[in-house]
Amino acid sequence: MNPCYKLMAIILKGMIVVVVSFATAKAGDPHIKDFAAIDRLPNIDPDYVDIVIPPNIAPLNLTVNEEGAEYRIDIYSGDDRSNRIALKSKKNKVIIPIRKWKKLLSSNRGNEFFMDIYVKDSAGEWKKFRTIANRIAKEKIDSHVAYRLINPAYVLWRDMGIYQRNVENYDESAIFTNRATKKNCMNCHSFCNNNPDMMMFHLRADYGGTMVIKNGQVIKIDTGTKYTMSAGVYPAWHPDGNHIAFSVNKIYQSFHAQKDKSTYVWDRASDLIIYDVRTNTVTTSPKVSTKRAENTPAWSPDGKYIYFTSGPEWTDSTEYNAIRYDLVRISYNVETNRWGEVESIINSAETGKSISFPKISPDGKYLLFNVCDYGYFTVYSANSDLYMLDMKTNRYGKLDVNSEFTESYHSWSSNSRWFVFVSKRRDGLCSRLYFSYVDTLGNVHKPFLMPQKDPAFYDTFVMNYNLPEMIDGPVKVSHWKLMRVAHKSPLQAEFDQTVDIDALSGATRIVR
Repeated sequence: MNPCYKLMAIILKGMIVVVVSFATAKAGDPHIKDFAAIDRLPNIDPDYVDIVIPPNIAPLNLTVNEEGAEYRIDIYSGDDRSNRIALKSKKNKVIIPIRKWKKLLSSNRGNEFFMDIYVKDSAGEWKKFRTIANRIAKEKIDSHVAYRLINPAYVLWRDMGIYQRNVENYDESAIFTNRATKKNCMNCHSFCNNNPDMMMFHLRADYGGTMVIKNGQVIKIDTGTKYTMSAGVYPAWHPDGNHIAFSVNKIYQSFHAQKDKSTYVWDRASDLIIYDVRTNTVTTSPKVSTKRAENTPAWSPDGKYIYFTSGPEWTDSTEYNAIRYDLVRISYNVETNRWGEVESIINSAETGKSISFPKISPDGKYLLFNVCDYGYFTVYSANSDLYMLDMKTNRYGKLDVNSEFTESYHSWSSNSRWFVFVSKRRDGLCSRLYFSYVDTLGNVHKPFLMPQKDPAFYDTFVMNYNLPEMIDGPVKVSHWKLMRVAHKSPLQAEFDQTVDIDALSGATRIVR
């Protein structure tokens, strides 16, 4: 070995040893016996207290916001002494070794685990705070979550990308960014059945089109036709992987000086379409192309129904803060191309609120949706909350996971035991990812913030996490392959000639 490289290796090895010995207590260290008991929980950030976590989640690294000269934390589950994690440091950041953490969690699925935090003051006296109790669920969470990263300020939206994070560790990678597509907008990524091999997302403006990934193959489609008001916008994959329901929208934005109304997004019109991936055909029906605003579709897990939101017709006298969407559904047979009748599920007249983004759990038991005062674009609504409908009893209600700030877009894990959503509760400005556990009785547990290697990560990271989608593995299609297809002209979709064009909403004829 080159002497210089050898010297560097020795130095690096020494640095690693110092870091490890600084953060982790030596094996066999005795418990602190002489301490003063503090009858309150310690102030920690993030708020990892009284939560349920998956047995495959990354370590919950945290900061102890208590003044001290030295810190000690013991993490354990019941009488399982063999997997106890004992850490000490002169800094208040708790960095948990990932191997020990995974061993503790895998050995104690379904059990509680505890964190004892000790702080030594400047006089050399130890204080022990009340024990933090959490629980490890039996059920795993999907290993990855995909999201868009975008600046919270409209003027800085030129830099964005769709990323994926391995929630079992801290690895993040870009699925696709707009650096190679003239800083255009990319949005509305979606997956079929939490499958990373079946994905789609839109490119806007330069290189515009819908990118469809299916089992390693990538195509770029223009889903706009002369009989629809736009190309596809908000998507939902049919469980068969061959059909995608889209809304088509005439979208507008307003900008306000008020803090809680800085941006408002609304539609003058919207309808539903279905795109057949196999035949490159777009179809619709007068039943989902009306003067009302049909929007934000979602399939039932059996593929028999499209759940969507329906708002009033826009007129020149319409006040934007008076638009409220109902939750409805319609049956559709993908094999026969036959539509049923629209059925009301929750009417805005009974809630006095507006509904958006319905999402049904894969087991078909529950439907999550957003509720806000008006409109459907909830990421800018401070009053947006998450509600859940029991599909068997038709009872619904506001969840305890909500805060005083925005709770917005959400998605389910493939086993229906977890969901992820975005919330601005940390600072009222930036949206972050939170995970909640839904037990077998339908109880929804306190959400926890997506862990980061550096527990102070969110203090300085100013990008928004947008449209989180849980997937059961990483997207494997390379950035280079996506870029090559993105630079090509899109394949033009054909319109279904069996549709009664004259019976459609009339809000058609997109500008080309």
